[in-house]
Amino acid sequence: MEEQKQVINQDEVLSVNREDNILIAHHTYKVEEFLQELGKRIDKNKMEKWCVDGVACELLTPNQGWRKGKVKIVLQFSLDETESPLDPIRKEMT
Repeated sequence: MEEQKQVINQDEVLSVNREDNILIAHHTYKVEEFLQELGKRIDKNKMEKWCVDGVACELLTPNQGWRKGKVKIVLQFSLDETESPLDPIRKEMT
């Protein structure tokens, strides 16, 4: 099953286990709040570049060589799905 990934928007609310929590004392917060706390630890101008605009870079990927582009910090959500008992049947039908 292909993993579904979604970049989380700043107005969405995130809740993590207390033991995995970083930057913020509570474990449920808006993504915007998390990024603001991150911003307190990074120069404001660099934070804007890293989180909004992206920073010019080159990426070396095996078998593709160097590619120019931009890199930025995002929070990504991966859906935790259990496989449906119908999935094998669906796969046979396709």
